[in-house]
Amino acid sequence: MFLASLIPGLFWLWFFRRYDVGDKEPAARLALCMLFGALAVLPTLSWEAPFREQLQNTNAPLVQLALSFLVVGLGEELFKLVAVYLAVIGAEEFSEPMDGILYAIATGIGFSVVENILYISAFGLAVAPLRGTIAVLAHISFSGLAGSFLGRARFEDRPFFTLAKGLAVAVWAHGLYDFLLITEAFSPLTVVVYIGMLQYMLFAAIRRAVKSPAQR
Repeated sequence: MFLASLIPGLFWLWFFRRYDVGDKEPAARLALCMLFGALAVLPTLSWEAPFREQLQNTNAPLVQLALSFLVVGLGEELFKLVAVYLAVIGAEEFSEPMDGILYAIATGIGFSVVENILYISAFGLAVAPLRGTIAVLAHISFSGLAGSFLGRARFEDRPFFTLAKGLAVAVWAHGLYDFLLITEAFSPLTVVVYIGMLQYMLFAAIRRAVKSPAQR
């Protein structure tokens, strides 16, 4: 279960690290981001615990919408953003806007590895391929988009507003993803297309970040 969850995550980290064309981020810092992302699962579970029964039941569309955005989306993206912030705050290696995206992606991957272990333990190895692609790419999209704002906030005197915008974008992206899954009113193809759209947005953010000048 551990390898079935970790190996896809490491592959996607390698894949996105190739776009860090400036100063390469050290593996130790990326590993720390993954570790903090994995640990972020713990407060997330506590956040979602009071709503566990509702999350597992069929609810009215408005209730499902609230659960998707205010419970799952807000909880997971808030704790992931806090995790990556704690992992890289004050890091000398954080010298380019692109670094914020890569650090956030690593944190999202760490989170998804633990989440995938939980899913595989509950539903078996049959779900591993789907979790290792769609679910991991979903977390990469949410965290990476938030990371594009983190990369900007790193070099601002008053970063709070920029970080808040990044969190809002990630919550929106994650909330809609969960709503599509929870309602079961949309075909799996709709979810795949949606992840493709988020990936397009993420690569657009990567291109902008790469073109931004390095800052020291």
